[in-house]
Amino acid sequence: MEDRTSMPLQVRQVHQALTRQFAGLLDLTDLPGLAEVEREQAFLSRALAAKAVMLVADCTAAEAAEAVTDGADDHGIDAVLVSPVTGEIWLVQAKWSNKGAARLDGTAASQLLHGLERLLDHQYDRFNGKFQRLGDQINSVLNGYTPRIHLVLAALGENGLTREGQGLLDEAVAEYNRHGELLDFRVLSFADFHAAARRETRPAPVLLKARLNPGWHTNTIPYQTFVGTLPADQPAAWYAEHGEKLFDQNVRYSLGLTSVNTGMVDTLLDSPHEFWYFNNGITVLCDSIRPRYSSLRHPTGHSVDLEMINARVVNGAQTVASLHYAYMRDSEAVQDAAVSIRVICLEGAPTDLAQRITRATNKQNSVEERDFAALDPQQELIREDFSLSLGKSYVLKRGEQEPAPAAGCSVVEAALALACSHPDASMAARARQDLDALWRRGPDGLYLQLFGSRPSALQVWRSVRLMRAVRDELASLTESLEGRDRVIAEQADLLIVHIAFQLIGIDDIEDPGDDWEDRLEPTAKRTATILARLRDQLNARYGQYRIVNRTFRNEESCRHLVSGVLLSMGQGTDQRPSAPQHPARKQRRPNSVPVLVEHGRIEDGAQLIYRPTNDIERDALHDWMSEAPERCLASWVNDVRKPLIWAVDDRRYSPTALVMQIWEEAGWTERPLSVQGPARWYLPGEGTLVDLAEEILTDTDATGDGSGAE
Repeated sequence: MEDRTSMPLQVRQVHQALTRQFAGLLDLTDLPGLAEVEREQAFLSRALAAKAVMLVADCTAAEAAEAVTDGADDHGIDAVLVSPVTGEIWLVQAKWSNKGAARLDGTAASQLLHGLERLLDHQYDRFNGKFQRLGDQINSVLNGYTPRIHLVLAALGENGLTREGQGLLDEAVAEYNRHGELLDFRVLSFADFHAAARRETRPAPVLLKARLNPGWHTNTIPYQTFVGTLPADQPAAWYAEHGEKLFDQNVRYSLGLTSVNTGMVDTLLDSPHEFWYFNNGITVLCDSIRPRYSSLRHPTGHSVDLEMINARVVNGAQTVASLHYAYMRDSEAVQDAAVSIRVICLEGAPTDLAQRITRATNKQNSVEERDFAALDPQQELIREDFSLSLGKSYVLKRGEQEPAPAAGCSVVEAALALACSHPDASMAARARQDLDALWRRGPDGLYLQLFGSRPSALQVWRSVRLMRAVRDELASLTESLEGRDRVIAEQADLLIVHIAFQLIGIDDIEDPGDDWEDRLEPTAKRTATILARLRDQLNARYGQYRIVNRTFRNEESCRHLVSGVLLSMGQGTDQRPSAPQHPARKQRRPNSVPVLVEHGRIEDGAQLIYRPTNDIERDALHDWMSEAPERCLASWVNDVRKPLIWAVDDRRYSPTALVMQIWEEAGWTERPLSVQGPARWYLPGEGTLVDLAEEILTDTDATGDGSGAE
């Protein structure tokens, strides 16, 4: 080991920068008894790995230090950073040299690739404790739709990677990316770390200029603000000059040409005059504003020029980047578009205002593809069919109260179940690959195939029930599985449901008789066999190192796997599970309230909410309920006869009696003559009184029809 004073100047500068940044952050408790010089070398090696994480993943020093896994049983992986949000994993190997001459050879590359193989095979128990604690996060990424793994080789030397190491990594990238982009690698050398060490101060503040169109307005209290519109080519020019520095305080940078951003670009190029109507605009924060008015007599009727000092775009990063992309393709079209802007000056504001504005403006609700399904008249007809034919609920809109499992389903469950029931396994694969495909109507969507020729409520309901039953069986099986087997069970759920549909058959799914119903449970009980056969087919066809989630999102792979599983299960003859010959007649369930009181299911004082069960009831009571929200609240008392204390009058009622009292006081003249009260009182986050009683009766193997009537 060489003394620090013998280090070349630039190496010493890197050394000092790493020490300043990571002293006290890196864990060295696994290295007791080391001499001071050896301990410092270990620190520098880990600090280099942490700095590499910061350079490639743009995280904080504390996050980078937490990512370090260097030590015994690290299998060539010195740091691991996982981002479940973006679906990325960074694996870092770092080599420190006091002379600045470190190199990564073939052995180092082989070690890193060997560690990658163990990670992809979920062999986390082979790694040290620092690595194992990241297991759940790694699973979350690998089980996501588009996982990406970045290998980072960091060496404090000018020539970081040997030719042998380069060749091994090139071969690995080609192999892992045969079925889609998964793996890449990057080499960080001395120049990268020295440049980082020189950046001790923040970049120079960004100065933005904007000319707002006539019609803008301004506020000065409590903080100076300008609101208006400006030609879209101005933000495009900001991005061309400053790039991602504009978004340093945003929750995310530009995401590139995603489907949403591509839509913005298309609108700008095809219909620039309409762009303003379809876009939420831009929010800019700055330390100070220098306005220059075109007219002091009637300023808002003229344009105004703004200089924004230390400006940053905290909402609208995707808009600004998309404006730039469009401008590069057709500058004249972008000049014809306008975009809304809000400029807020932080001078004199609380120190946390910028953070609060950024958080708030990036948490507004977005419209998702599924939201447009609620506008489809076909869906309204299905909902009506559910109510009239089955007496059940069919929920269409996000934010609408989900029904209890026995009381109905949502359009999301319906779409998934119908996709799984389709004879072609590619439907399940596409749903696994991209849930939004369920709602798209174009050639890359599934919506018209699922709902174009409107399915009956009975078909939808039975499909949902089989999907739920198979998933419940899978959930029970998964609890006893580990590693790759567990991942297969979790990621193959839709494909396993699809296979179950092939076994039960759907030709008679719309027949009101009991034959299909009687086959449902026996089919679901075959889930364990389906899972075992699917695992065998997967390993036989693709080997144990194939990315599991990627396989179940590949249409052709899914077709082959299903064909193999069905063949192994003897499909070709009548595979319908035999139905019970003489099903026992069911008896009436005990009343809900006595069951709940007897088992102490609800604590005294727990708050219950009155929840109408249909649109007619909801509309009749809406205005009256809105006048005083306490009218829909009651507290629970463990009393068999009168368990509810109404918040309005503090009197005690039975669930049914209180519902009737509410209807009467609301003046609902066309109210029903009878009502199932327990079905309308809901314990937040858990279910109605009927649901809770049903859970108890199921657990105790009680018999009856579960009516829950009082």
